Amino acid sequence: MKRFSGWPLSVLKSLALHSLLLTVLLLRWQGAPAPTPASPREPVEIIEAVAVDERQVEEELRRLEEKERARLAYQEKLKRQRMAEERRLRELQRKRREEKKRLQQLARQRRRQAEEEARRLAELKKRREEEKARLARLEKERREAERKRREAEKRRKAEEAKRRKAAEEKRRREEAARKAEAARKKALEAKRREAARRRAEAEAQRQAALARQKAIDRQVARAIGKIRRQVERRWIRPASYRAGMSCTIRVRVIPGGEVVDARVVRSSGNPAFDRSAAVAVRKASPLPVPADPEVAARFREFSFVFKPEG
Repeated sequence: MKRFSGWPLSVLKSLALHSLLLTVLLLRWQGAPAPTPASPREPVEIIEAVAVDERQVEEELRRLEEKERARLAYQEKLKRQRMAEERRLRELQRKRREEKKRLQQLARQRRRQAEEEARRLAELKKRREEEKARLARLEKERREAERKRREAEKRRKAEEAKRRKAAEEKRRREEAARKAEAARKKALEAKRREAARRRAEAEAQRQAALARQKAIDRQVARAIGKIRRQVERRWIRPASYRAGMSCTIRVRVIPGGEVVDARVVRSSGNPAFDRSAAVAVRKASPLPVPADPEVAARFREFSFVFKPEG
């Protein structure tokens, strides 16, 4: 049956049917007398014989089908057993892995416990040593304190005698200090009067400097006014001028008021007006610079706003 285990059932049926028919025909041919001409009724008998043969073929086919089903059922059983065995083996392997993992975890846990115990013992030993050192230190400190107490008592007695002697010395020093304080106060009073005199002189100088500065500022203002008027007299109004225009001009002069440079440092927005203002400053040279040297020094280089009236 192993040879035909992979064949379809219909093919097996066909083979079995043909084999059975061939066997029946051979048997009939060997054991039967030579055929005689058949009468008109003989076909009925032949049909019955063929019917019997077909029943045998059907029986054989059922038997073969039962064997095939039994074989397939056996194979299915073997397959289920094999799958069950494979599941059992996989489960066993899983349990072995889990057991190995559990043992590894247990080993790690034991190592951690051992390490923790070693650390605990080391910490305990360290604490004992520290406590021993602390007690030794306390004993040393106690002895040192006792020694210091005796020395302090000795020093206290010496200090007591020294204080009595110092008190007398202090009294003499205080007397001398009172006299020195009186002399110091007298000297301070003299210094205070000198400082007040100096402050008065400084205030007078400051007031004089302030008055001088105001006088200089007035001279500068008057000079700027004169310069502005002189420039306006030399100014030629451009066609694009509009009332209210102004610009700032930076002027540099030499002693005597001669203009060596004049440039616009803040424009009016009208280039023609700016140029006319700079030209007017140059035409107005020499400018009326004050004769006072201190005031004239402020006109070496100065700026003024040119804003013509009207």
